[in-house]
Amino acid sequence: MTLTQMVYIIEIDRCGSMNKAARNLFISQTGISSAVNEVESELGITIFTRTNRGIILTDDGRELVNQIGPIVERCRAIERFYAERDSSKRVQLSIASQRYPFCAKAFVDFIQELEEPLLQLSFKEMEMAAVIDDVSTRQSELGILFVSEMTEHFIDRILASKNLEFKGLAEIQPHVFLRKNHPLANRKILTAEELQDYPYVAFFQTDNNLNFAEEAVPASAFSCDKTIWVTDRATFYNITAHTDAFSIGSGVLPEGYSDERLLAIPLESQYAMRLGYIKIKDAKLSQAAASFIDTLTNVMNELRL
Repeated sequence: MTLTQMVYIIEIDRCGSMNKAARNLFISQTGISSAVNEVESELGITIFTRTNRGIILTDDGRELVNQIGPIVERCRAIERFYAERDSSKRVQLSIASQRYPFCAKAFVDFIQELEEPLLQLSFKEMEMAAVIDDVSTRQSELGILFVSEMTEHFIDRILASKNLEFKGLAEIQPHVFLRKNHPLANRKILTAEELQDYPYVAFFQTDNNLNFAEEAVPASAFSCDKTIWVTDRATFYNITAHTDAFSIGSGVLPEGYSDERLLAIPLESQYAMRLGYIKIKDAKLSQAAASFIDTLTNVMNELRL
């Protein structure tokens, strides 16, 4: 199956008409029909069926479109990239980050500072192992994460094995996130012993390795009988805001990027969080990446991280 045939199939599905797709692609209906027949013969499936509403995908056709759609879109993105590469005002940057609201704020501030007409930016919130893989495979230029005294040696070995390096930006005292009317909400500082009777909320890690945990202090440090695993910040916010559950993090809740139902209280802990970014070792940062790091640093200074 060729890329051209994939494009034909995607366009037919979009139009719901082989005749209209042929006109849009500036080819004959016979030509587009023959291309579809060749793919059906090659794969041994029927891609489209006719109804009184027009031409629609079969189950096999829908499965095929789900697989080839990303390929066609990626090829189009490559074409756009090279069509625009001569523009001196083009800004391109991809960032992978652990799930921190202040990083999202920095990314928005970075966008607002840009005046260039051509942008190709991405910001992906991911678990730590995925952030590391995304940067090591050059899907992202930067990865934002933290290491603690407990995980630092393990993470350093992982980064070295993938030709990555960590650049520290700030050292943060761990804080406890909980709802404003939580039984412990009036405390100035909290200890692990005081938290052990409450549910602990943690971000799910595919690798299931505590060294990749996003929380500065693992659940095991609190002797908690209840642990709730989540995969996104919205779920984390809602569970914490509606129950007596708690979690551990940076303690930074920037206005407009977090949840006003929550508060953060310092945790008495031997562990410290070192926030920073990872990149390919010895690689020079692009101008856009360096600018984002400056913006992130400014945000952290504003929030006194």
